[in-house]
Amino acid sequence: MELKNEKGQTVVEYILLLAVSASLVMTFYRSSTFKKLFGDQGVVGQVYKRESEWGYRHAYLSGSKEGAHSLPYTSAREHPSYYNSSEGRTRFFGPSDPYPAK
Repeated sequence: MELKNEKGQTVVEYILLLAVSASLVMTFYRSSTFKKLFGDQGVVGQVYKRESEWGYRHAYLSGSKEGAHSLPYTSAREHPSYYNSSEGRTRFFGPSDPYPAK
């Protein structure tokens, strides 16, 4: 007796392929290398956190510049993240017209 009925073979192959793919993904996800890079205290997360905090604090959109973490804090007017000396204006938002006097 020969079995020539191949109904369901494709479904079984896809299920097996999905199982193998899922096991490979879970193996990579649980590896120490992945956790070292993307885990709770991972390298990538720490760099992103440091850069986003610095960018928020100093009003830079593209992250810190080389050596910028050691900028001197002599006064707010001289600090490059607050005052652009070449343009003579601050980096922060303000009104375009002065407020009317009462």
